[in-house]
Amino acid sequence: MPEEKAVLRIEGMTCDGCAQGVQHALKRVAGVSGVKMDWRTGLGEVMFDTEVTSEQDILEDPIFLGHYKASLVARPGCC
Repeated sequence: MPEEKAVLRIEGMTCDGCAQGVQHALKRVAGVSGVKMDWRTGLGEVMFDTEVTSEQDILEDPIFLGHYKASLVARPGCC
């Protein structure tokens, strides 16, 4: 199981409830094994299995398409 980490910038989170909602939604994505969000910085880390999902799949999750805007800050292995 090749696991990687993506760091995302998430626009629109204004409280801890927002961050928890994003975490909960992303944990339902197949292949995602861990999520950590910080609404204060607007950053989140997502650990995922590259054989099951991709950064693009994560960025296209309905939580981002409908409620928040997400972009990739760091690619796995770059920083």
